[in-house]
Amino acid sequence: MLMRIMRWAVAGLTALTIVAFAVVVITTSLSTDKTIPVLTVEEGTLEVSVNATDEELLQGVTAYDGKDGDITSNVLIESISKFSEIGYCKATYAVCDSDNHVTTAIRQIHYTDYEAPTFSLNRSLVFSINEKFDILGVVDANDCLDGDISQNVIVYSPDFKENETGDFTLQATVTNSKGDTSTIELPMTVESIVSSGTKVILSDYLVYRKAGDPVPNWADYIVETIDSNGIDTDLSISVKTDFDNKKPGTYVVNYYSSDSTKHIDHTALIVIVE
Repeated sequence: MLMRIMRWAVAGLTALTIVAFAVVVITTSLSTDKTIPVLTVEEGTLEVSVNATDEELLQGVTAYDGKDGDITSNVLIESISKFSEIGYCKATYAVCDSDNHVTTAIRQIHYTDYEAPTFSLNRSLVFSINEKFDILGVVDANDCLDGDISQNVIVYSPDFKENETGDFTLQATVTNSKGDTSTIELPMTVESIVSSGTKVILSDYLVYRKAGDPVPNWADYIVETIDSNGIDTDLSISVKTDFDNKKPGTYVVNYYSSDSTKHIDHTALIVIVE
């Protein structure tokens, strides 16, 4: 008799547990938000500047949730892809509602003022055979989207020979975060002039100009002149170049200087006419 009562009690507890579990499941199901946010993006390509803010990149993007209502303020830019073609990429937008439901959408972006990475030099590409120099660190690069990308520059000279004077070629390549690559080929000179300390320091050692732009005053690029004693003083300077402002190409502007003791120096500005 006792065993029968115990079996009934166990069966009753089991039934109560099943009922309680069913109540919890039904209550949870009824109270859980099953609505998914709707993320709407205007059709067409978004035309923006490379300096566009997040607010500008979010133009025409709205979001609505059945429980939360308008959640446009929750929309984020999840990622921006590499270029599919130069200047064009895809932005992925994401929005999350209060129940952590996430929706994404994609739109094409066109950077209307995008320009490929450009190069600069941090010193002249005229070297003395008597000095120790490393061509790997002389080329810098800047990108309109990424800023300074000098750390990405790869430098190579196909014809340079150590301990030899002459004219050589320096090649540099750089790729930005969008996958766009720029390459440049520059003239490099190694000569037998003994470095005496006489220096002409320029504001730039590589500049870009458009065909048809006025011929610059080459003296305007000089920021400092130092004699063989290390004193900032005027030097006798002559400039030689075959620069042609009407013809695209790469030109070298050579600055030859000497001080009162006739110590001489040679530095160069490279000008690329596009």
